[in-house]
Amino acid sequence: MSRPLVGIWAASLVALSLFGSAAAQDKPRTYEVTVTNLMESELIAPVLLTPIAADAKIFDGSYVTPEAEELVLTGDPSMLAASIGWGAFVGRGEDGPPGILLAPGNSLSFEIITLDPEVRIIAMVAPTVLTATFALDPDDGADGQLARFDIGHDENTKTTTAVAGEDFAAVTITRK
Repeated sequence: MSRPLVGIWAASLVALSLFGSAAAQDKPRTYEVTVTNLMESELIAPVLLTPIAADAKIFDGSYVTPEAEELVLTGDPSMLAASIGWGAFVGRGEDGPPGILLAPGNSLSFEIITLDPEVRIIAMVAPTVLTATFALDPDDGADGQLARFDIGHDENTKTTTAVAGEDFAAVTITRK
């Protein structure tokens, strides 16, 4: 091989190597999401996980969008999931009527596939909402807890405020 061809060949290998590592970072990652109800007597409705890029479909200033309000008031995430579209995942428990709730002390797990570096989890605990964001480590995942908020619907303030306490629900997100 002549010198110019070796140089082009070496440059091509370097370019392919760099492209290969960039492409590997853009591959969807699979995670298992586990939510554990830490409350003593309250049930958690189905859990919705979405990229934080969809926050505009959840929050509207100091209140929530109509689709998110439906989730908070009824526990049904289907309108919000449909509004968000691709990237919305729903996890359901197996407790309480109608057999889709998460009872105290129990956990639910579901799998997600995402490219997103940060996700939001949102669920209803009547008449409030549990939510938090989680930065996903591409190799490990994330863990933390869901905070609780009142959306001010019953009071007609339509202002979201934090509810005191810290042991509502634990979240573990593990890379598979």
